[in-house]
Amino acid sequence: MTPMQAMPPTLGDAIAAEPFWLLAWLGVLGVTNLLAVLFVATRTAGRWRVRAEPLAILAAFVAAGLLMEWLYAQVGYVRLLGLAHLVFWGPVWAWLVTRRASIGTGTWFGRYIHLYLVVAGVSLVIDAVDVIRHLLGDGQLLD
Repeated sequence: MTPMQAMPPTLGDAIAAEPFWLLAWLGVLGVTNLLAVLFVATRTAGRWRVRAEPLAILAAFVAAGLLMEWLYAQVGYVRLLGLAHLVFWGPVWAWLVTRRASIGTGTWFGRYIHLYLVVAGVSLVIDAVDVIRHLLGDGQLLD
């Protein structure tokens, strides 16, 4: 986006203008996070219980989206938007890394957690690079 072009009215509009490969990646991120809904409740020893891990993933997903919307309104469509993932996804990701051995991979829940760690981990690396680039002076609007 050149300085003469107007910023899209919403973050969703800005994202919608991205190339297909990036939209596909964002789709993978969204689906991976939202799959947590399937694992919130579990039945153990004849009793239902709520798992903290999927709730944390969902809460971080929503909170990051809200912060990203706020950041977009403040600074536009810039690399700093990745900060929202670092702030909310980062702590959940780190906590789940410490839990992965006890969760294991022998269940669908365990396999999901490991998938989440890979997908969110890749995103966090990309976001960290973007935020660092922004802080080092790459304040150019994304296009």
